Amino acid sequence: MIEASSVLISAENRIRRVSDDFLPRLRDVRRVPVRYQRMLPLSVIKRYQCVVLGATSHILTLGVIGHLNEQRLGFLRALTGMAIFPVLVEPEKMSLLIARIERYQRFRQRYSRASYVLQLPFQMRQFLFLHERERA
Repeated sequence: MIEASSVLISAENRIRRVSDDFLPRLRDVRRVPVRYQRMLPLSVIKRYQCVVLGATSHILTLGVIGHLNEQRLGFLRALTGMAIFPVLVEPEKMSLLIARIERYQRFRQRYSRASYVLQLPFQMRQFLFLHERERA
C-alpha cells in the first residue's frame, strides 16, 4: 500500500524538476559585475541564494539555484521595482559567486574607512590653513 504523503512528495519533486527544466541554465558564470552586486542587499543574496547577472531597463536577469515560488518572485520584484528573469546556476558556482560578492563588499568597506582616515589629516591641514587666513 502506498502512503498518500509519499505520493504527494514525489509529485512535488516531479513538478519542481519539470519547472526547473523550463528555466534556462547558465553554466559558465564566474563573476558578477560590480554594478549588479549592489542591486540586491547581501542579506537577500545569501537568504534566497540569488545574484543579479544582468539588467535591461525593466528586467533583471537573476541567477538562482532552483525554482523561485511566486511569493519570492513578488518580494524580489517589489524590492527591485523590476521584472525578474530567472536563470538556473549550479549550487557550487552560486556559493562561489556569493563568497566573491561578500569578499568584495568587506574589502570595499575596509577601504572606504581607510580612505576616510587618510583624508582626516588633509582636512585638518585645510581647516588650519583657512583658520589662519581668517585671523590674518
